Amino acid sequence: MEKINIQLPQYWKKKKLNPEFIKELESTAKSDPFTKDEFGEYRFGTFLHGCAIVKVEMTDNLLSVAIHSQHPIGLPMIKEIRYKYAPNNYLMTMLMPSREQQISNNTVVLYQIPGSFGDTEDVEFEEREA
Repeated sequence: MEKINIQLPQYWKKKKLNPEFIKELESTAKSDPFTKDEFGEYRFGTFLHGCAIVKVEMTDNLLSVAIHSQHPIGLPMIKEIRYKYAPNNYLMTMLMPSREQQISNNTVVLYQIPGSFGDTEDVEFEEREA
């Protein structure tokens, strides 16, 4: 089996990573992309991004991108990960589950919404009389 040299972000270089986790990262690195666009290639699997672990999966024919970190996850990181790991034409959202369903304070999951925003259509709202 060919060993793939994966690039570790600075945060992960000093960490002792489980050999099985390294194999998972290598498997992702050598997998075929599920799609490509003018911004890059997109793969399913597990990635390291900054101080976060990113898991890209397809659930019920919709893309999900899970971001796990030991540190708080801010909007700039969420946006960076969305645009790196999900194709440009996918409409993605972050859902806020109930307190009981919340995974953890340091996990964010982005989900694909079927369809897209029309670039040339303006939404018109009818005025209601009070």
